[in-house]
Amino acid sequence: MFVIMGANGQTGGAVARTLLEQGRPVRVVLRPGRDGQDWHSRGAQVAHADVQDATALSDAFAGARAVYVLNPPDYASDDMLASGHAVADAYRTALDAGGVRAVALSSIGAQHPEGTGNIVTTHILEQALRPLGASFVRAGNFMTNWLPSLPAMRTGALPTFFAPLDRPVPHVAVADIAATLVRELQRTDSRTIELAAPADYTPADVATAFCAALGRPVTAQVIERAQWEQTLSQFGLPQAAIGSWVEMWEGFNTGHIRFEGSPERGQVTIEDFAKAGLAQREAQQ
Repeated sequence: MFVIMGANGQTGGAVARTLLEQGRPVRVVLRPGRDGQDWHSRGAQVAHADVQDATALSDAFAGARAVYVLNPPDYASDDMLASGHAVADAYRTALDAGGVRAVALSSIGAQHPEGTGNIVTTHILEQALRPLGASFVRAGNFMTNWLPSLPAMRTGALPTFFAPLDRPVPHVAVADIAATLVRELQRTDSRTIELAAPADYTPADVATAFCAALGRPVTAQVIERAQWEQTLSQFGLPQAAIGSWVEMWEGFNTGHIRFEGSPERGQVTIEDFAKAGLAQREAQQ
């Protein structure tokens, strides 16, 4: 039995679907009150647990060969670090109680205890679960992070916090993350994998890829540092979260946020992603 946290999210959903397609037994863990009928219809078991409830998590993990866990930042919390610690501690207690192996989604820069903004929640998770023999998949910048900028790209501009525009940044597609997680869930050892796309991409490269997909000019444009806080506020982020976002972008732009070694390379290019991402968005309209 493979137990999947975050099954209604990007990576968790992709991992659960892939395992089910392979004929593997899957139990998805949803937040209390969430409807699990779609997962039942796909052949999965459904459990419900709050991510900070170690007892409920322990019940959900019972009988598992391996569990997929993640610790995304809680942007609604007044104290994102405290929330991240609470989630990591609950996972550790539940996994330790059942002697269950975990594979966790982590991030580029997770080796650092500070100076990474939102990414620090993955460092917290690694520190909590490493003593239990967990494995970690440190992903580069999600390619899907560019999709909210599609309306701006349709007008010819790709605004970005990454600077300078010619500095390559490790990216990765959800499909490659999911494939790697599925592989690691079926192993029995403990290791850390750093994962990126076939190549690293500059913001200018991303603009070129979406230019080809959209069939119209797209130019990357740096959001100046003096405008960051105002821009992030306009995105609807709560004030308590803006500082973490600022620290993260500064970490990328100074080179503080980087891989420790040479990453494993996935298969999806930014050109592939731009075409597929655009098609998916258009199909949803």
